[in-house]
Amino acid sequence: MLAHATSEIDDFNARAVREQWHTQADDKLIFDSPKLAQLRDIWSAVRGERALPRREDFTARILGRQLQHLTFVERVEENGARRYRFRMFGSGLARFIGDCTGKFLDEVVPPDFADSWNATYDLVIGTRKPLRFVSRFRAEELEHVQAECFIAPMADSDGKPWGLLVSVVYSPVVV
Repeated sequence: MLAHATSEIDDFNARAVREQWHTQADDKLIFDSPKLAQLRDIWSAVRGERALPRREDFTARILGRQLQHLTFVERVEENGARRYRFRMFGSGLARFIGDCTGKFLDEVVPPDFADSWNATYDLVIGTRKPLRFVSRFRAEELEHVQAECFIAPMADSDGKPWGLLVSVVYSPVVV
């Protein structure tokens, strides 16, 4: 599975360059942000020996100070198509793009960016392993901002892929 996941990550990164998404993925999980490194360790501890941790295992007590910088994203299948819904959106993230709790990705992300976001989420669910993403933004409110992200898959109570645990740390980029 590792070679397969690496191939999928390489394919994603090649597409990101081709389509100018300004993001790269890796599975090394070496973070610049201590918060993301801590969340990686929490996810791993909660997972234990299972292939994927379950959503209900991530309690407020376990996540503590991480909550303001993370979101739970549910993958919803409708008529053979998939959509992603933000189930809980941390206040630290809402500062940048507004509270997206309960909204679907395609309702809050401009159409020009929807493909990259969907491909990112699909990659993590497809590989069934946590990944690190580093993205560079050049947008109205996020000019010259870099985002380092921890995105990890979660299962439902039956162990089937349910969605994602996502945390983002923004930092300025020196130009």
